[in-house]
Amino acid sequence: MHGDPEHQVLRFAPIERAEPDELAFVVGSKFVEQLRSCKAGAVIVPAQLLEEAPGNCLVSDNPYDSYAAASWLLNPEHKNAPGIHATATVAQSAALGANTNVDANVVIGEGVVIGDNVSIGANCVIGDNVFIQDGCRLFANVTIYHGCKIGRDCRVQSGAVIGAEGFGYSRNKQGWQAIHQTGGVLLGDRVHVGANTTIDRGAIEDTIIGDGVILDNQIQIAHNVRIGQYTAIAGCVGIAGSTTIGENCQIGGACNIVGHLSITDNVVLNAASLVTRSIDEPGRYSSGMPLQSSNSWRRTFVSLGKLDDLVKRVRRLERQP
Repeated sequence: MHGDPEHQVLRFAPIERAEPDELAFVVGSKFVEQLRSCKAGAVIVPAQLLEEAPGNCLVSDNPYDSYAAASWLLNPEHKNAPGIHATATVAQSAALGANTNVDANVVIGEGVVIGDNVSIGANCVIGDNVFIQDGCRLFANVTIYHGCKIGRDCRVQSGAVIGAEGFGYSRNKQGWQAIHQTGGVLLGDRVHVGANTTIDRGAIEDTIIGDGVILDNQIQIAHNVRIGQYTAIAGCVGIAGSTTIGENCQIGGACNIVGHLSITDNVVLNAASLVTRSIDEPGRYSSGMPLQSSNSWRRTFVSLGKLDDLVKRVRRLERQP
């Protein structure tokens, strides 16, 4: 801390609008002009910008991470008091840990084991033999099917479905024969699942989501997918069955990944990429076409249809003496 350690701040604000009772942060030199004129009560800054700050400062090697941590201190999360709402239905064989909150209209099945300090929002449905470890929070309207296991300190947002039947069928003369999906879903510790995200149960073995994985809203994860620890996946991604994704990957929004392939550790997929083959080397990959004006896009699309003829013409020219 540089400046007055007793100065009180009540909330966060953007660096250009922060007032004396507010905390702001800057992450690099491109914000130096805003920092010099800042009126915030305190600013989180990297060490190289300390001399540019006009007032109280908190020096951090990673200002954005410090902002993330402080955001919970300045705005503590509201949690309902421990207890079971009168309208909840809890099977007699279920075991609930200490300081657990169960809100209205929750249904908890037979053989469920729930750890300490767990919060279960209104209208959640937890199937038989589900195991939820300490410190988890399920927001309203989450559904967890039978036999799934949720690690410590997980957060599951509203509308998420964990353990639905995987999309597995056999074709026959009568149409489609469903394959009984007898695996489960295993979430590691500190997994965050976004709203309306679906994680299907495995056909035989479990679908597995590693420790520290963060999943945005409206993601589809099919049966028997495995995702390595600390991977981040943005919204509207679709991952087909039996795909393995490594550790510390970043997958941009609206990517589509076909089934039965593997992606190694430390891969970044830019938004809207279509992955049709395995990726064995770390790095950044792209496949989506960047935005163009409609007229430019039409010309580009027409040109793409002529590429095969153009390649043949070039080859003929190259063969000429």
